[in-house]
Amino acid sequence: MKKKKIETHKIGLVGQAPSRRGDPRKPLAGPNGQKIARLAGMSYDELIACRRKHLNTHYSGKRGKGDGFDHAKGSVKAADILLDWRVERIVLLGKNVARCFGFRDLPFLAEISIYGRRFLIFPHPSGTNRWWNERRNERRARQLLQRFLRGETVPAEFRKNGRSTRTRSQTSSTGTSANGSRGTISRRKRSRISRGHRSRRMAGD
Repeated sequence: MKKKKIETHKIGLVGQAPSRRGDPRKPLAGPNGQKIARLAGMSYDELIACRRKHLNTHYSGKRGKGDGFDHAKGSVKAADILLDWRVERIVLLGKNVARCFGFRDLPFLAEISIYGRRFLIFPHPSGTNRWWNERRNERRARQLLQRFLRGETVPAEFRKNGRSTRTRSQTSSTGTSANGSRGTISRRKRSRISRGHRSRRMAGD
């Protein structure tokens, strides 16, 4: 059976911040972007044809054992993305990014359907992320990412054996993963998004 083509104009990719040597004007233009393209089964040209943005526009540096990611600025950028992007599927690269969109305590590869869009919480592609050390994790990430980008549903065998973290579409602003954890978009962000949708409908957008 022929695989469905990936429609790049329907896809958005959201990263945390440029790398130390990365170009802020070209999100995911370096090794991390190349890794995502490989896992997605697409060419690098196809990847950069997708909508792309970092939530912090400059390298965040380090803070203790972690990085210096600015969650406040990231949350503002996330709200702007929800208002401005006309895409159906958005890949959130890392849990810092997911939290800025209001999805907390959800595992990697969880999928959330809300506001007529689908979100995939994907592990940050950096080589320092130990999640990638297990080969089965990479295999599973590749399979789910490719299906997500093509707009397909997770196959039944993933749901039956408990490996899928796809969430069911809900009318509320909460996504629940297969392991029962929950993620909630804040009231302030939900109100801002709703106002944006109403204003666009009134404008005939």
